[in-house]
Amino acid sequence: MRHQDRAEILCQWERYDSRVMGIMAVRHSLDGMAWSVWYDGQPAAAYGFSQAAAFDPEHWQAWAFGTERFRRCVPIITRHLTRIRPIVERDCRRLQVITHTEHDIAHGWIEALGAKREGLLRSYGRNGEDFYVYAWVKS
Repeated sequence: MRHQDRAEILCQWERYDSRVMGIMAVRHSLDGMAWSVWYDGQPAAAYGFSQAAAFDPEHWQAWAFGTERFRRCVPIITRHLTRIRPIVERDCRRLQVITHTEHDIAHGWIEALGAKREGLLRSYGRNGEDFYVYAWVKS
């Protein structure tokens, strides 16, 4: 996993286990809304949407992580997200992303995809790390 993703994810786990993370990512994703990108026969990225609020099926959380080859996957992921945008807009009222304040590469991509930074989540990580929340909100 690339350094930025590792820093962002590990600070939220009491006991990190990559196998558990993979299972949880797929298991908690919305039906049919988890994907992976392979590069040279190896998994390079995973991304998807999960329900963000237990009682609100139209409030989603986007997530993504990958290896050092993630940058090579960004164009493929971006094209896919653009293709499924009508589905997201139909079924989702609010799509949010929560990302470590130091994960500046992610911030640029998220903003390029049209999300707006809504605020700072102070001490969101287990060791006091700050995170930003970004969102796309249906008008």
